[in-house]
Amino acid sequence: AVFTWGRGEDGQLGLGDTSDQDEPTYVDALRGVGVQQIACGSGHTVVLTTDGEVFTWGRGDDGRLGHGDNGWKYVPRMTQSLAGQIVLQVTCGSYHTAAVTGNGDLYTWGGGMYGKLGHGDEAGHATPKRVEALVGATVAQIACGSRHTAIVTASGALYTWGDKENGVAGHGETEGHQYLPRLLESMAAKRVAQISACGFHTAIVTDAGELFTWGEGKFGRLGHMSERNCHSPTIVDYMVGKKPRQVSCGGFHTAVVSEDGRLYTFGGGEHGQLGHNDRVNKMTPTFVEALDGMFVSQITCGWSHSVALTVKGLVYTWGNGDHGKLGHGNGRKVAVPQAVE
Repeated sequence: AVFTWGRGEDGQLGLGDTSDQDEPTYVDALRGVGVQQIACGSGHTVVLTTDGEVFTWGRGDDGRLGHGDNGWKYVPRMTQSLAGQIVLQVTCGSYHTAAVTGNGDLYTWGGGMYGKLGHGDEAGHATPKRVEALVGATVAQIACGSRHTAIVTASGALYTWGDKENGVAGHGETEGHQYLPRLLESMAAKRVAQISACGFHTAIVTDAGELFTWGEGKFGRLGHMSERNCHSPTIVDYMVGKKPRQVSCGGFHTAVVSEDGRLYTFGGGEHGQLGHNDRVNKMTPTFVEALDGMFVSQITCGWSHSVALTVKGLVYTWGNGDHGKLGHGNGRKVAVPQAVE
């Protein structure tokens, strides 16, 4: 079953209208559909079913829904051009969408600005298009920022493309765009286990338990004890030895979960999204005391709020609550993790 809540003005909640919802609301259009993954973009939503099918809905500008047009969809609709493919993973950037199929191919669609679709130009696509430059690479994971895209192959190799400003693409360059997927050579000796991107920064966890970040460093979101930009992947010294397992990038902040279920956050704290019961920026990973002993199994960061899932199946949210996105029945900001009742 799928539940959505928060801002609905683009139809992104899939409830058939444009109303906000301040509490989790059942998406009746997906009744009976087994769902294994959900991804949220800027005004659109993507669901991957247990059968490997893709449904999208919400704001259709730039063709980001993949239905061959720019129309908005207020209820979930299957992406027909991927029918017959078994999709294993989906993700969204602000204005583009990506999917990995069972044979390791990558498909991207939506806005093509900055070359973030990986097709060699800035053209947009209103239906999923295979990224030919990665055929044979066996894509295993994808992550999309606002202006860039990154993938990890089955062998743990890392490729990025899109905007280079502020070092977002990670190749050490700060001008122009990378129009085709390019191997991040500085990480060639590492095996990437997990990747996340949002806005203008990216983070990875290696199989050796190291955390690397790069891109725009404003508010301390890279965790390097400063606000400086990093033009290539740089290890987060504070997490050395703490065995990070999963990382999530938000609009202005970052969160990481260790193997022992401890949650650390850093970056912009203006809306309380770091969960430290204040609205202070943190330049280095800081343990979220309010979740001590809860054993966090998964963390997801939005533009200015955070969501944690515990091993017991409890959902905690905190940060900017406008449009009801925290699910607490109101639009208030919460600066410390609060269970979604």
